[in-house]
Amino acid sequence: MTRSQDGHQSQAFDLLASFLETTTGATERLSWLPTAGTLPHFSQRWGGHSYFTALTSALRSLGQVIFINNPISGLLLLLALLGQSPAMGLFSALGVATANLTAKTIGCDRSARCNGIYGFNGAVVGSAAAAFRAPGPLGAWLVVVAIGAALTTLLLHHLGRWLVQRLGVPPLTLPFCLVTWLMLTVVMALHNPALDVLRGAIPAAQGPGLAVLLLGVVRGFGQVFLCPSLLSGLLVLGAVAAGSPLAALIGLAGGLVSSLSALALGMAPGAIALGLGSYNGVLTAIAIGGTFYASTRGSVLIALIAGAGSSLVTPALGPAFASEGLPLLTLPFIVATLATILTVRRALPSLLPVALHSVLTPEEHRQRFVVATSLLSDFRRQLHQALSGERQVALLPMAEVSQRQRLQTLFAELDRDGSGTLSVAELAEGLRRHQPETRRDATPRPPERLLEEVLKGMDLDGDGQVDPEEFAELMLRLHRLHGGCERLLTYLQPVDADGNDRLEPAELDRLLSSVGQPRLTARERQHLSAPKAVA
Repeated sequence: MTRSQDGHQSQAFDLLASFLETTTGATERLSWLPTAGTLPHFSQRWGGHSYFTALTSALRSLGQVIFINNPISGLLLLLALLGQSPAMGLFSALGVATANLTAKTIGCDRSARCNGIYGFNGAVVGSAAAAFRAPGPLGAWLVVVAIGAALTTLLLHHLGRWLVQRLGVPPLTLPFCLVTWLMLTVVMALHNPALDVLRGAIPAAQGPGLAVLLLGVVRGFGQVFLCPSLLSGLLVLGAVAAGSPLAALIGLAGGLVSSLSALALGMAPGAIALGLGSYNGVLTAIAIGGTFYASTRGSVLIALIAGAGSSLVTPALGPAFASEGLPLLTLPFIVATLATILTVRRALPSLLPVALHSVLTPEEHRQRFVVATSLLSDFRRQLHQALSGERQVALLPMAEVSQRQRLQTLFAELDRDGSGTLSVAELAEGLRRHQPETRRDATPRPPERLLEEVLKGMDLDGDGQVDPEEFAELMLRLHRLHGGCERLLTYLQPVDADGNDRLEPAELDRLLSSVGQPRLTARERQHLSAPKAVA
């Protein structure tokens, strides 16, 4: 190769690289709110210092109580707690700090700590202590909260890990419930004036009118933190909406269904007006309809059914706990959510769960589902075209004019001899040379391998040459794979039941069913197992 040819080829590879990287790192705007999402670089914007990281983790811990991994939402939640009472804000902050410090001390996963996973149970232990304590000095209660919050971390680390590994279900707020019941039992047994427990009846309220019912749903958001005031409920609802408008809508629907179910089952209108009939439904609906499953019509419908089901747990278990002087707390939510997950896993295996470690918003989970639906639909269409012998050009007709012009320029630069075709080997070498050395070993599926797989379905005549139309289609597919690969893999992870990093026929059938595609036919299975299978 002459010097001029080499320079010409390098220029072509640079153009090729610029096309592939145009939107590789781009992220779609998932909400019109600037506060929405998980704001992963929030602490770095304020200097990235350790104390900012700790503060951000604490705020995320508050948000995780209601499935929102967002520091701005956490700040609004802290205001909601302080609005209920200064003691509730103080106790919750202490619970978060102690739980997170315990997690750091025993060596819990740093990423989980930074995302608030180890702090949220401690937060609600603190709010429960503030809600149930009788007026008086705070000192003894602060000690109880610190001990209780530390216990939630130990439970989450051991019991929670067991639940995930053995049953494949999240621990939710079970550590909070267990610790709070233990805390109240011990405090009531001590009969110590410094640790007196408040015992009061539910205030009366007006009849179950529509306005009262809706206000009860709003108060239900506050009751997640044991805050019965309307102001706190509005702030909690606002905190959820700030991080995820979709979660707020699902929570409102779940709270309304739960309130109506509780009313039908005989719950007192006064209790419903205070949000006691809706808070478990709020949590259950958000959990099923957007946190542990991507938000689809099917998952949201199941979420609302589960939210209504959470109201069934209260009359079933309430009397037994009341006889011991203990509140149900979030037990109805835990029972309804875990029962739904286990039932759906057996009855509706095509409804794919979100990977348990994925602490993102319902909008982001929904986007993963959309990416999977699009790519799998393309896969099925390409498979059909390969079986019928059709030319597999799917993305080019939908490309923007600017993309087509850039692709034409790329092709002309790479086609050095002006033959009107490119060799597969030449193009693969170009992609290989473009990829930085530091990423060649780290990337599990390097560009040349993606190229080979995609070309199996593109080079229909088998001559090893790519014409301009094939080239444009190939580049658009690579572009799409680069942009959607991470989201797709997160969606696919729960499908790989045996963990062998391959999709077996039964797993692929389940994956296709999850996006509304029919199962593979015998002919499609045979084609996929052949040496020239479509990628």
